[in-house]
Amino acid sequence: MKFEFVYQYPAWFILLCLGCGALYAWLLYRKNTAFKEQSIWLIRSLTALRFLSAFFISLLLFAPLLRLVSRTVEKPIIVLLHDNSASVNTPRDSSFLRGQWPGILNKLESELSEQYEFRKYTFDKTLNDSFILNFEGKETDISAALREINTRYVNRNVGAIILAGDGIFNKGTSPLYVPNELRAPIYTIALGDTAIKRDVLIKQVNHNQLAYLNNTFPVEISVDARKFNGANTVLELYKEGALIESRPLVIKGNSFFVTESFRLTADKPGILKLRAVVKPVRGEFTTANNQRDFFVEVLDARQKILILADAPHPDLAAIRFALQSNDNYEVSVALADKFNESLKPYSLVIAHQLPSNRNAAQNLMAALRSENKPVWFIAGTNSALQQLNGVQNVLQFNASRGGSNDVQAKTNANFALFVLNDAWQGMAGNLDPLQVPNASINKNGQAAVLFTQRIGMVDTQYPLFAFGNDPQRKEAVLCGEGIWRWRMGLFTRTKSHDLFNDLISRVVQYLSVRAEKRNLRITAKNSYAENESLVFEAEVYNASYELINTPDVQIELKNEAGKTFPFTFTRIGKAYRLDAGMFPAGEYSYTASTNVGGQTYTAAGRFIVKPVVAEIINTTADHGLMNTLAQRNKGKMVLPTQANQLVQYITSNEEIKPVSHSETKVEEPIKLGWIFALIFLLLSAEWFVRRRSGAY
Repeated sequence: MKFEFVYQYPAWFILLCLGCGALYAWLLYRKNTAFKEQSIWLIRSLTALRFLSAFFISLLLFAPLLRLVSRTVEKPIIVLLHDNSASVNTPRDSSFLRGQWPGILNKLESELSEQYEFRKYTFDKTLNDSFILNFEGKETDISAALREINTRYVNRNVGAIILAGDGIFNKGTSPLYVPNELRAPIYTIALGDTAIKRDVLIKQVNHNQLAYLNNTFPVEISVDARKFNGANTVLELYKEGALIESRPLVIKGNSFFVTESFRLTADKPGILKLRAVVKPVRGEFTTANNQRDFFVEVLDARQKILILADAPHPDLAAIRFALQSNDNYEVSVALADKFNESLKPYSLVIAHQLPSNRNAAQNLMAALRSENKPVWFIAGTNSALQQLNGVQNVLQFNASRGGSNDVQAKTNANFALFVLNDAWQGMAGNLDPLQVPNASINKNGQAAVLFTQRIGMVDTQYPLFAFGNDPQRKEAVLCGEGIWRWRMGLFTRTKSHDLFNDLISRVVQYLSVRAEKRNLRITAKNSYAENESLVFEAEVYNASYELINTPDVQIELKNEAGKTFPFTFTRIGKAYRLDAGMFPAGEYSYTASTNVGGQTYTAAGRFIVKPVVAEIINTTADHGLMNTLAQRNKGKMVLPTQANQLVQYITSNEEIKPVSHSETKVEEPIKLGWIFALIFLLLSAEWFVRRRSGAY
């Protein structure tokens, strides 16, 4: 580090400071009789000390600046990405990977660490910071690992990336299409076995996630056979453990593929467990992929949702698409002036800009009120606000001045009617604004507000999206039109409609579900993947049916063998949440309990954890992909036994070199402690010498 003083005044001011210091010291000691018996060198030393301290003090009065320049040298970073999925650990390579391979990696790290900064990660479906090679990953997403490294090391001196894996990916996109934003060469270590293995397997099962009671539904089972020309096997389909159909298969050719179609009847509601089995053939590489469990949820009936609108609008399509992504809902869209059907079949009506300035829809509003039909009102520039005040008890629109305001959303952290996805906390305020009628908007009674209004840069307490508290009729009011922009904005940011669909589904689910007088409610999915965390949500109500979260809520999970797993929920807002982590595939039941005022309440249910079989379907390593990835990114591919050659490749690459960074800071010397320490030492030394010589 080096430094220099920067003066805000002409340089001759330094001479002025020198003169001031010299004059002050000379006047102080020129005729000081206290030192007449002391040596001339003592007087001159005291004069010098006073001169220096006075000089520095006067110099600081002119407020000079101190420019500090620091230089750091950043070593090149070598990043090792190692595939930790199950497909890498083939029977042929298992002993090598667990025996010699760790030593080879340690040697590679040791040699590269002498000259470079070495970082290492494992990955399967995500990037893992811990470098533990157990080869238990259920899915492989190479592209996600590369993108995460691009994000973590942006603007860093990354010299090279070493990717060790078999080139098999079953999640995400091809790594060949991931931009190399770090512009670092990628060297690949080709693991796994490229030989086509003798195998018969269930390649794929296509089926409905949902079926409806007493309806039939199709199941398609694809069987793949390799190097078994002329062999015979049997394809079997089981339902709840009972064989329902079997079909003989004759394997024709060394690369055989066939898809068999079945039709089943959903004869009882709940989760239907099915299993496809292809009988093993002697000499198979593995039989772990000869069967596949899958599950179909059987429902009594779909809920019907009616979207009624004053006029065509993009919001209608956005809401319809969101609801149609959930097979629980059957959606109808109609214009109010052309709708003449009964409202009884519908679980919920979404009224878009109704009542409107051109259509009061009095008969429809009266029918909705008389049938206590849940309604979601969406206001807009064409809404008749006074009439809207009369048909709902959630919000009050006052003193409309015509026109509209562009209003963004701010999530209310205290909202507790249902649990909103955590991503909405930071996402809502960044979405395009809605067009809200230019009126004063206040909530009625104890209405629950999901989103408040952000007008420009000002966060207000005015409600934007609120829900009523009438137990006889559920209502909600969204104060603005343009929710279709949210759908587009979320897709731009997340590359998916899932977050928007989740919001609409949760709103509709809350409004359409009939009120249950249960004091303990548990919300859980009917099925989870074995590499997915089990997440449960809970609500507790007291004797007056008020939402509370003071008591503890326990839950006990039980697997098929009868083993139990106890957990306690965590309080979130006015509700509860539990992340129980990942569980092995199988069927589970749960029993939850809590105690309110001496009264114990319980809730029970069941769910399944589906196995993830992607890693046992394709076990043939793709070294061609690994080689192409290296060639496209100015690297080279090596085999595991050649891993030591990477040291030579990397050290001989002249583009991989340290980077020098310089940083310049400008500080006021008055803020530097050592300046004061120097002045203090000068004055203290002078005082000490004067005192020892008998002068004060």
